Formats: sequence, structure tokens, C-alpha cells
Amino acid sequence: MMLLQPLLLLGSLLSHSQAARPLILSTPQHAVASDTNAISQSINLDPDPFPEEDKTYTKYEHYPPYCSTPQEMEKRAIPPLSDTNIQTQLVHVTALIRHGSRTPFSGAPSYKCWNGYWESPDTGVWNCDLLTYMSPPATTKEKGKEVDEHGNLLDEEPDFLFEKRYDALLSKQTNGGGSIESGNILNGTCQMGQLLARGYEQELSNGKHLRQAYFYDGDKTADEHAAADPRMRLWDLTKDDNSIPSHASQIGDPTKVIFQEPNLKYRADDEQRTLMSGQVLLRGLFGPELAATGDDETAVIKLHTADYTVDVLTPNGKVCPRVEELRNEAYESEEYKSWVQSSIEAKTTKSLMKDEMGIDEVPEVILDCMMTTICTDRNLPDALNDYDGTGGGNFEVVADFAVNNFTFPYKYNGGAYSKLGMGPLWLEIMSNILQIVDANHHPPTSSGMPPPKLALFSGHDTTLMPILATLGEQVWSGKEWSPYASMLQIEIHEVLDTDERYPSGYAFRLIYNGNVLTSKMEECSAAELCDIQVLVKQVMSFASEYGDENCAAMVKSTRESKMGEIKDVTVNLLSTPGGAMTLLLLVVISMALGSVATCFIMRRRLRREYKYADTLALTELSMSALDDDENDISGNVDRSRIESAVSSGIGLDENTIDENSLI
Repeated sequence: MMLLQPLLLLGSLLSHSQAARPLILSTPQHAVASDTNAISQSINLDPDPFPEEDKTYTKYEHYPPYCSTPQEMEKRAIPPLSDTNIQTQLVHVTALIRHGSRTPFSGAPSYKCWNGYWESPDTGVWNCDLLTYMSPPATTKEKGKEVDEHGNLLDEEPDFLFEKRYDALLSKQTNGGGSIESGNILNGTCQMGQLLARGYEQELSNGKHLRQAYFYDGDKTADEHAAADPRMRLWDLTKDDNSIPSHASQIGDPTKVIFQEPNLKYRADDEQRTLMSGQVLLRGLFGPELAATGDDETAVIKLHTADYTVDVLTPNGKVCPRVEELRNEAYESEEYKSWVQSSIEAKTTKSLMKDEMGIDEVPEVILDCMMTTICTDRNLPDALNDYDGTGGGNFEVVADFAVNNFTFPYKYNGGAYSKLGMGPLWLEIMSNILQIVDANHHPPTSSGMPPPKLALFSGHDTTLMPILATLGEQVWSGKEWSPYASMLQIEIHEVLDTDERYPSGYAFRLIYNGNVLTSKMEECSAAELCDIQVLVKQVMSFASEYGDENCAAMVKSTRESKMGEIKDVTVNLLSTPGGAMTLLLLVVISMALGSVATCFIMRRRLRREYKYADTLALTELSMSALDDDENDISGNVDRSRIESAVSSGIGLDENTIDENSLI
């Protein structure tokens, strides 16, 4: 089966106490199943397709930025250019997003939150109306021999859909519409890590932000939108070919529909939440154009992905062992050990977890537990139910510790882990950009396709945070987690007049969740635009595929590793009460055991030497007997001396033979 593209029909919904309903389409369910052409004509382009979702984010007075509430998402609009004196033209945008709000990424027993988490119907059962519509694979039109302008056979449009539901293991439903339980890992009808309706809304907002910033649509473009400035128009919809003034080499293809390659390149890893987040964003971005697709065709957007286990949208230590080694080096460093063992932050968090929540160790997934709970209006434990945004409550103390603990490797040692881990993704990103800003040295790829106007990468928090960490010390503090539906843009602007600030003729602007970060990069002044050479210099030294040269693990020798372990154990032992006496006792015991082992080994060695000497004597007797009879004309060898030696048992003790046969 293949997913119908664009997946306007994909959706997932947290249905904590709501009845089942279609998620993305406003059309009745029977209309969806009966006519795929009607789908593209009946899409509700209302930016709020779920009016009942207005009831969300009402349980708590305050929500952390991580949740990306509608109010928070509104703050992330892409700002217009502030410098009105420079003549530039936007020619390319790379956008990287984190998926929207989701369910927990794992289940019991590995996903340990707090006592009673999985036993409570409120936090331990996750129900969703997963309405994913799938189409059968397209078939080639053979009968009519219909071809495109290049003579390629066209694909047959799918004429029916499948509706996928995660309810096969449904076990019971309580009377009165209570919680639904099933044999799935999250005990309901949700997948692990599934995008929720809130996440759908968040990515729809991201699509809206991109459209308002980069699409000019005449009177429909408000004066406050970035696209009101001609310099920011990636597409001018008032022109037949959507063209923009530029001297750059060909970017995209004005003869193609704007959501088709090479105008758009869509990349995601093969996870439900990332695939759908990107698809929903594209619906918010290209909604009117998708809806205008004619009755005789289905809009198709190509999605580029790979096997999740070997993909490179996050640091992949399984593919590149050196990546995992760099991460371990960070956690084994004295800097980390000092912080996690002795800092006030760590001691306060551990004490809080033990004294107020009855947990001896801070769970590794505590941040995810807290955020998936509060961001979906579920019940937090009393000890953590104090978030107010001031930074003083238990919730924020634990959350800050969890963030700093997880993100520590990203910036450690100059960001070595992040640079190596994100090298392949940076190579993908820069391969598009370099074809634009340095076309002479970076021609189009082997496919001959020009670089896209918009490149969209749909990934995770563990995509955005290490990417930010590679851009310099000041760009990202390392203490801020990427919220749901976070978005990073790298805008490429062609400089149309001579300006000594931009000797290459191209500039870039870096925007993260609506905030311009360009000036925080080294060698960039306070201006929002910076010469593209700065970005190239910053990332191209490590932008490369995983290979033998950069991924081979630099493992210490066994001797060095063992000596280090012995040293660490000895130091830790001496630092404990009674440690010196314990160490002395261990030394005495080791000496005694060593003496016994030495005696045993020496005894066995002497026995082997004694046997070897006896064997030599036997051999000498044998050879002597042969020498004495070598002139015997009859040829009969006198073996009496040999037989005498054998009968005396020299070297043939039964126990000796059995023992040595085991050596």
C-alpha cells in the first residue's frame, strides 16, 4: 500500500472523551470513500477545522512553551525584513520542523514516569481516532497509452481508499462512553508517538506562517505579512508563472505546479508523527492550490524518506559508532559528573523526586512524561502540579534538570557530537544551497533537476537541537528544549546591488520560532542578513556522509581501559567511610588467592616437565634398542628393553595421561 499524496486525508486525534469524527476532511465519511476526485474539491480550508478543540488547554492556568498552545504558535510568525535600504531578493528557503504534539513514544515498563502513571485511566490509557486513508498503488495506464509531455506513461488514479484504524485489539468499552481499553502498548487506540489533533493544528499554523511570509497573493496578503515586501516573495501568485526577479541560476521550475518538484522538496523520516506533520504543514501552505486541482487528476507531492533505523535526520550512533562514542565521552567527562553529582540543581531534583514522589532515581523519560501529560490536559501528580512560568516551582525544577541532562552532549567539546551526528543532514541541506550560491562549482545533481525553491525537512526535537548546536556557541544556549512544532528557516537572499557586506552576492537569514538568530553567529554583525560565506564556512567542515574515516570508533586499548576502571573504583572506595580498611582486606585476600593460584600453576608445570623428561628417557631407550639391532640380518628387532620400560610404567601413569589430555 502507498499513502495517497498529498495526504490531506491523514490525521490523528486524541479523543480523551470525545466521539469519533473525521479528522482532516469536513466532508462526510461516505463522500471520502466514494470519490477521490471529490476529495480535492471538498477540502475545508478553514484554518480551524476542529472547533471543539477550542476546549483544549483549559485545565491549567499556565502551559509551558513546550506545549505550543495556539497563543504560542501565533507568536512564531516569520518577521519581515527590517532593513529597507538593501536591495535583495529571496530565492530559496530551507525549513526544518519538529513534529507536533504527540502521544508518549513508548510504553510500560521501559517508559517509567511516576507511581500510578500506567494504572491511572487518565494517564495510562491513550485513545485516538486514527483516520489514516490509504490508496492502493497507482497502475500505469496501458489501454489508452496516455503519456506526459516527455512520453512517459501516466499513472492510473486510485479510485478507492482504505481507512486504517488502531482498534483490532479493542477489549472493552465502559458504559457511558468512558475510557476504551485495548491490547495496544498505550492501552487504547493510539500508536506510540502518534501525532494528535493539537499537533495537527500546530503544523497547520506553521504552514500558514510560511504562506504569509513567502507567498504574495495580491489583496489576500496583509500589509503586516512578510510577503507584502517584494523582496520576500518566493512565489508571486499574481503572475502566471509565479516568477520573481533574480539573476540566480534556475531555481525550481515555473512550468510546474508550485507544490511539485523541483519547486518543493519534502523530506521526512519514516515515523507517523513526522510524516503527517510535514503533510499537514504543506496543506496549510498550499491549501488553495491543492484544492484547485482539476477533476481529472489527483494532486501528488513526492515524499523522500528512508528506513528509520539508518536515517540521518537525527544523530545515528548505530550507523556511525563514533557518534555514540562522542555522546558517551560527554557523559563520562568530569564536567558532567561534577554537575550531575554535586550541583545544587541535581541535588534539589533528586531530593524532590525521592521525598515528594517516592522515586529513588530521576526517570530518564521524566520530561516526556510531564510534557505529554500537561500538554494534553491530563492530571499531573500533586508534587509537580505547580507550573506558573516563573521558574520556581517543582515542575520547572525537574524539567530544567531533565533538559540540561539530555542536551549536555550537544554542546560538549565544541559540539563534536552534534557536528558529526548532523553532518549527513547538513550535506543534504547545503547541496541545495550551494547549487544556488556557487553554481559554477556545484552543478545540478545527476538527475539534472535544479535546486528547489522550498526544501522542507520534517524531523524531531533531536533534529533541531543538534542542528542549532552546530551553528556556534551563541545561537542556542543548550538549556532550551525545542517545543512541539518548532520551525527553523534558512533563507537565502540574492543581493541585487553591490554591497561590501556581502562580497559573495548572497546572504542568509536564520529564523527560529519567529526569532531572527543570524546576528548570534560568529562573524555576523548585528544585521539580520549575513554573507552566505559565513554559513558555508561554519558547516561545510563537517557536512559529510557517515563513512569509515569519520565514523570509526576510537576505542581505548583494553589495558588502558581496565587501568582506568581500577583507578576509578579505588578512588571511590577510599572516599567512602571504612574504605581504607576494605581496600586493605581486599589486598590481603587477593594476595592469599594469588599465592594459592601460583602454587597450583607451578605444581602443574613441574608435573608436565617431569612427564616430558620421562618421555625423553623412553625415546632414548627405543632408539638404543633399534641401534643395537640395526645389523640383525633377520630384521627382527629386539624390543625387550622397550617392553621393559613400558611395563615399568615410565611416563604412562593413568592419572597423568587423563589430566594432561584436558590441558
